[in-house]
Amino acid sequence: MNQPNAVRKSPGIYPWVMAVTGMFALFLSNGFTATGITIFDPSLLDEYGWSRGDFKFRDALNFWTTAAIAPFIGILIDKLNPKHLLMIGFSLLTLGYFGYSMLSNSGPVLIIEVIAVLTIVSLAGVVVLAMRTLTPKVTLPIAIGLATIGAAIMFWFYTQYWMGTALKQVYIIHLMFSLALSTAGTMVVIFLVSSWFVKYRGLAIGIALVGTSMGSAILPLLNPILIERFGWRQAYFYNAFLPIVMLLFVWVFVKGTPRHAGTVAVGQSDQVADLKQHGLTYGEAIRTRTFWAIGISGFLTYYAIFGFVQHLVLHLTKSFDFSIRQAGQILFAFSIIAMLAKLFNGALADRIDRHKVFMGCLVIMLVGVIGLATLKREWVIGSALIIGLGWGGLFTLYNMLAVNNFGLKEIGRINGSISLMESIGVGFGSWITGKLFDAYGDYQIAFEVIAGCVFVALIIGTQIRSEVDERAVMQSPR
Repeated sequence: MNQPNAVRKSPGIYPWVMAVTGMFALFLSNGFTATGITIFDPSLLDEYGWSRGDFKFRDALNFWTTAAIAPFIGILIDKLNPKHLLMIGFSLLTLGYFGYSMLSNSGPVLIIEVIAVLTIVSLAGVVVLAMRTLTPKVTLPIAIGLATIGAAIMFWFYTQYWMGTALKQVYIIHLMFSLALSTAGTMVVIFLVSSWFVKYRGLAIGIALVGTSMGSAILPLLNPILIERFGWRQAYFYNAFLPIVMLLFVWVFVKGTPRHAGTVAVGQSDQVADLKQHGLTYGEAIRTRTFWAIGISGFLTYYAIFGFVQHLVLHLTKSFDFSIRQAGQILFAFSIIAMLAKLFNGALADRIDRHKVFMGCLVIMLVGVIGLATLKREWVIGSALIIGLGWGGLFTLYNMLAVNNFGLKEIGRINGSISLMESIGVGFGSWITGKLFDAYGDYQIAFEVIAGCVFVALIIGTQIRSEVDERAVMQSPR
């Protein structure tokens, strides 16, 4: 039943507070697990002597696990208050960075054993949810029993083969980071922010997604100073307190969606009581060409950007002898360009056909990765900035396309499945780029593969179109 307009409270500035909250959430979740964390890579490789392929397998574990659980986390997003998911995610980020500060080849480390148990138990819980979703005939006690057996096997494997080895400790931390990314990352933030906007949604999403660039801009700029002054372990330790601050903020100030707050979204039609009632179901969405075009082009583009950004610091410091501070400054510049592109393209997509904006950003990114593939020192900085310009817009548009083209009715499940494809691409991008470097001794072939991925994504992107009538939820001009 529609709530009478007379008693529907105006949201005031609160939706914009939620957009900024989303920005800081992504600053932490993406910066701590995917982009800003790369500034520590040279220090870790210098200390432990791991190969790049073995080390970057941490990202494959992280993002493949994120991919596997994304559709089921999407079910939770559709059912739960996003406030509580964010708080869980920030807690896990803090725990992971404390764990990084205590890596050791000398035997078990208590906090990392806690991380292992928590990760295994949490993944077992997701398995229960998956079994109940995919095979409803399986009763809850049977699902819990099977998941418990699986968790016991995983813990036995951990104690036998991973415990007390620094590289394997990194792996278990990044398995936990998959849970942090799932609960405090893009899927939850986009749902939270999108639920507060019909009008200005592109700009609001752009503001939130600026956070991913903030993470890859500010952290690589500040952490080299901490590393040089205190060492990489203490730098991780100091970083671990930042998510605690955000957790407290969310606990006090975030209410959830307009439904939880008893109000409405910006620009929401008087005839629509809840935006969750508008849009395609999951079953309807996956039968569209648009769903698969977004997912497959996302897989390819995310492969490309994470193959690039996860290896940029190593490429600069090891291939071209830039200092770690110089590499951090270049990553900062890349991220600032991407940040501005997210804002600009989000606002632009509110005004003109978002599909045209999307295609333009793909063309820009393609130009940048072709320049990168030349392996010329004089082109590396310019290529990185061009990639940032294209990628910033794409990151906003991929998330906007999913929400606007399908509606919010079951966006958690829809975006979860799209995120599955994107996260698989992320894991492959970082890992395969490292393996190709190990095989050939430089990044030539790896970066050529990245350029090929962006080109194919551009072709597939032509098949994306809107699948819902957005005018049905928009407030009529007065």
